[in-house]
Amino acid sequence: MNTRLNVISDKPQLPEVVRAPYAGNALMVTLGCAKNLVDSEVMLGALRAKGFELVTDPNAADLIVVNTCAFLESAVEEGVDRILEMSKYKKTARCKQLVVAGCMVERYREDLEKSLPEVDRFISTDDLLLVGDSDSQSILDKARRPYFLYDEGMPRVLSTSNHLAYIKIAEGCDRPCTFCIIPKIRGQFRSRPIESILEEVRMLKSSGTKEFNLVAQDLTAYGNDRSRNNQGKELVKLLSGIEDIVSAEERIWLRLLYAYPIGVSNELLALIANSKVVCPYLDLPLQHVSDSVLKSMQRPLGGKKTKELIEKISKHSPEIAFRTTFLVGFPGETEQDIRELEDFVSEGHFTHLGVFAYSQEKEAVSYSFDDQVPEQERAERRERIMLAQQSVVQRKLKSKIGKEETVLVDGVEGDKIIARASWQAPETDNCVIIDKIETGKLVNEPNGLKGKFVTVKYHSHSDYDLFAEI
Repeated sequence: MNTRLNVISDKPQLPEVVRAPYAGNALMVTLGCAKNLVDSEVMLGALRAKGFELVTDPNAADLIVVNTCAFLESAVEEGVDRILEMSKYKKTARCKQLVVAGCMVERYREDLEKSLPEVDRFISTDDLLLVGDSDSQSILDKARRPYFLYDEGMPRVLSTSNHLAYIKIAEGCDRPCTFCIIPKIRGQFRSRPIESILEEVRMLKSSGTKEFNLVAQDLTAYGNDRSRNNQGKELVKLLSGIEDIVSAEERIWLRLLYAYPIGVSNELLALIANSKVVCPYLDLPLQHVSDSVLKSMQRPLGGKKTKELIEKISKHSPEIAFRTTFLVGFPGETEQDIRELEDFVSEGHFTHLGVFAYSQEKEAVSYSFDDQVPEQERAERRERIMLAQQSVVQRKLKSKIGKEETVLVDGVEGDKIIARASWQAPETDNCVIIDKIETGKLVNEPNGLKGKFVTVKYHSHSDYDLFAEI
């Protein structure tokens, strides 16, 4: 799970706000996914507006906020460990207030105040803008359903590099997946108006952002809460609107993350195939290909329909790079089921793939299912699928050797420049390593390469990364 100590203190605030007098130093610790990162950036904006200076050293922080993840028990355990770690700075440094926010507050709101007395305040996902208020009282309505949805008018400080940003276009989820507790944590699906998102894109673009990653728990359901006959039309309309903001001479990347299978329309595929802005990339969590497992998971497509969807997309838009995730060890999964998945992965459909071993979550419907798979067997099945994908990755990387491609430079590590192609998402995917020392020196100059597009030629690869020269 990603853990971030946010933020670089000179980041611009969007939109600009009048700042209150100095109120102290604040540190944000973010656990979990990019959607959680956006929430942290909204809280950072609220803190700065209230007069806090943003720092990355816990020893220098008067206020420490831990934004938690609670999708899996392992994430909860990591969250508790990090909270306890940060609580030590109340004794050893200048920290006066420890605040916990995020999904863990939503999942365990009835128990947290008793189990974590080290924490001064708990903030629900609906009360992000209250962070940093002088009132130290926790506001936890135990009966309510989450409703918060940020917009372009709320203060936000990016904690990513200036050239890339995540934009959360919707919140919550209405899908009935039996293994998932996100709807209980984040509430019903609700999406932002198109103009709100377009205005945010304009602001980010004016501040130098080159890559926009659209995120939601269910990206392809965008607009379903406003139109019963949506069928993906609102998402296509949104993407077209973003394209219109970009001038012909500009190079901008727009990436789609977390698409739900039944929301992938022909119109969306056509837009991706013909767009000058939308990356040929689709993050499409499939979870499995076995009919019996998918039915037990309450997924919308069976094995045959899932395979037909991948074939349709590949035929319609052969340049699209797929990222998907699979869940193995689900209750009732058999050796035949896992072999079917293993064979499907080995066919080479996916450029990037993540595999999760099923985790027992008490709030999930599947918690009470019969035929639970032993934990060790779940781990072994995960390893099998990962090994099947590893050989696919090697074939795909080998096919790139000798070819030229435009990449976006993320930064420098030692004497190497780290970059990504349009088929590589930040943080989750592999990268391109430009390994020329004399080129690397340019990155430290005022007009360096970070955040710029350059053309490279691939000359070799490792297990997952490509090596190139400009």
